[in-house]
Parts: sequence; C-alpha cells; structure tokens
Amino acid sequence: MSSLALGDLGGRLNEIRRLCRMDPLRSGYSDDVATGNAINRACVVLLCAHLEGFLEELVTEAIDSLVGRAMVERLPLTLRALHAEEHLREIEPTRDRSKRAPKIERMFKEESFLWSSGQVLEAAMVRPKAVCAEMSNPSSREVRQFLELLGIDIEQYLTNIGQESLLGKINGLVALRNSIAHGEVTASATAADVDQYLNVVGELGRSIDEAVGLAVMRMCNMTSVRW
Repeated sequence: MSSLALGDLGGRLNEIRRLCRMDPLRSGYSDDVATGNAINRACVVLLCAHLEGFLEELVTEAIDSLVGRAMVERLPLTLRALHAEEHLREIEPTRDRSKRAPKIERMFKEESFLWSSGQVLEAAMVRPKAVCAEMSNPSSREVRQFLELLGIDIEQYLTNIGQESLLGKINGLVALRNSIAHGEVTASATAADVDQYLNVVGELGRSIDEAVGLAVMRMCNMTSVRW
C-alpha cells in the first residue's frame, strides 16, 4: 500500500506535464525556441520544488503513522536527538549559568519522553515541522541525510533494488535548478531533459515511498504497512 504523499506526487508531476504541453517546440510546428526554453526552465524549478514537497509530506505522514503504534525506543536515535538539538542550539551560546539552567530544565521536561523506554509514541512527542526543516533542495546528499532521520539508508536500499543511479541523476536536476534560480540566463533545458527528470523523480518517489513504508513497519513492529 502506498502513501497519500505518493498519490499527491502523481498530481504534482501532472502539473508539470500540463506545462510541458504548452511548449511550442513539442508540436513540431513552431521554431519558438525562446518560449520553449522558458517553459522547460520553469519545469525544472517546479520539479525540484515538487520533489522537496513530496519528501516533506511523506515524512510527515510516516511520523503520523508512528503515533500510537511505535514504542519510543524503536525510533531512530537521530530522530530523537534532533528534538534535543533545537534546545541545545539555544542553550550553547548562553554563558550565564543562571540563564542556562531554565533552558536546560525546559529541554528535559519537553524531550525526556523520547528517552524513556516502554512508552508508546504520542503526537506531542515528535514535531514534524522541526523534522521537515532539515530538508532543503533535494540533492542526493540532502535526501540521504533527511531519510536517515527515519533510519533509512536510501543509497543502500536503491542499490538493493537495482536503482542506485537515481540519486546521481537527481544531482543533475538540482544543479540545473540552482543555476536557473540564481539567475543564470544561459542555463537552458530541453524537452528531453524535462522528460528524463520527470521519469527520474517519479521512479525515485516510488522507491522512497517503499523504503519509508518498510521503515514504518520496522518501527511499529508490523508485518504490513498501514498508512
């Protein structure tokens, strides 16, 4: 069973396909290269935005699925530590011990539940907004580190299913997006580029969805995924 986020990704990609159909070069009856390039550049930027949005939506959905099912000790250490890090960033620059103390007290009061074995995860214990703040432009490095918060080695998973090249292809998409977004007017994209990246994002999305589903199963000690 796939996630709602994966279904939404299909809708996201359809938006880009509708934009692609406006490319006059695809019809073969026009030589309006400037319009075609502008549309393809827009498609590249949208593809990155939709991939990032999908990842954040998927991880939020996964966290929601853990609530009431997973024991806190089964959550990845990195996910639990992330919530303490929010407090530590505020505590670290505070040199006055009298001012540090209440901040430390607050950290223990708010996050201690994530470090107590034998408790079932409750909604207030994990903050999806804080988790999603770790996601940026979806390069292979960002995707890998983001999914590690759910205990997923996405590079190894893709290798196991024979799709190890997908992350590298995403780097090409993100590099092109960055060039366009940073105002490089010479950064161009062809219809073939857009079609290739559409397929890459779709395939990567399905693979990540499967990997996240398996991670939810492990953390909840289930035999099947129930989003």
